[in-house]
Amino acid sequence: MNRRKFIQQSGLAVAGSTLSFPVIGSSWSSNDTIGLGIIGTGSRGQGLMKTINKHFPQFKMVAACDIIPYRRAEAKAIAGNKCKVYTDHRALLEDKNVEAVIIASPLFTHHAIAMDAVLADKHVYCEKTMTIHIQETFELIEQVKKSDKVFQVGHQYRSTPLYFQIADLIKNGQIGEVTSIYVQWNRNGDWRRTVKDPRFKKMENWRMYRNWSSGLTAELHSHQIDYINSIFDSYPTRVTGFGGIDYWKDGRETFDNVNTLFEYPNGFKVNCVSLTANAHEGYYMKFRGSKGTIAMDMNDAWIYNEVSPKEKEKWKEVDGVSGATEVKWRRGEAVKIEPEVQREGWFNTRYALDEFHNCIMNGKVPYSNVYNGGGTAICVRMAVDAMRKGTIEPWLPEYDKVLPAV
Repeated sequence: MNRRKFIQQSGLAVAGSTLSFPVIGSSWSSNDTIGLGIIGTGSRGQGLMKTINKHFPQFKMVAACDIIPYRRAEAKAIAGNKCKVYTDHRALLEDKNVEAVIIASPLFTHHAIAMDAVLADKHVYCEKTMTIHIQETFELIEQVKKSDKVFQVGHQYRSTPLYFQIADLIKNGQIGEVTSIYVQWNRNGDWRRTVKDPRFKKMENWRMYRNWSSGLTAELHSHQIDYINSIFDSYPTRVTGFGGIDYWKDGRETFDNVNTLFEYPNGFKVNCVSLTANAHEGYYMKFRGSKGTIAMDMNDAWIYNEVSPKEKEKWKEVDGVSGATEVKWRRGEAVKIEPEVQREGWFNTRYALDEFHNCIMNGKVPYSNVYNGGGTAICVRMAVDAMRKGTIEPWLPEYDKVLPAV
């Protein structure tokens, strides 16, 4: 079954059912409400809470945790007075009303909190990147393997219909053999957060510090790297790259621009660029193949046919009134790819949370799981190490522990 039919028939309700994992236990009925705890109530955590408030009555936010006082107060205002607030995630995990948790805390805390959550027998939605260090990835995989609960990683493209559709086009040879991929995520701003209390200046801006953050590669490119891994069912054989603190000379430790290069098993290369001092063209991905190119921004995609100069000249003379799309295709001009499955008002995060709920209800493994989430975390770490050390980082045989599901 292709992913289009899969989504149409299941509404993502049985996502991951074809993976070779143990079956997750489920005793839920369609009328059940899932008690949810939010760990980390900064900007991302609050964004998730607002999405849940608006679109997911099947989740009941019963608890929230953050070490910063005003973040706890903000969470309480979003979730309501019946939501308990905690300063320690372990106390939240002891709350019997909490059946599932969302981990939206800083990257360097993901491993410890996720391990505790799995040991506490909770369903887990862990924001990307899953872990900051490679050994943490293996430890978390081993812990999740002992659990009968859902563990989903916040790589949302694995839950989004348009991205499934583009993956199918590429896999089915629509643009021929892919020889090069270029991705970027550019912004113009210092990436700093406004801080209400100067005591928490460093804590609020944890993304600026090497021990706490893997910078732009983890926070932005991890989504795109994960998507490429999923299309080609593989991980890179080696990674290199360059980064620098070249514009925002303000005491930060993580790079304000990155340019990384990933080589995959069949030889194609993936170039990832992220800038913070120029936002031109913002976010996009380009997949270049022998028969054409697919370009994507966050919500739309276009395809370009690869035609010879002679063919282009021939089609310049054609009246395109009755066949404009075909003429554009023959000329190698952009043709928008119309979504086969589209839900009005839905967006990446909503699709991902919907999958999390459906997997809990149906005892299924999500597409974005501890294995491929771990694989992407390794890719990110390889890139970060290559930039920091000036090396080419190879995929090591021990990393194959994540291979059960790319």
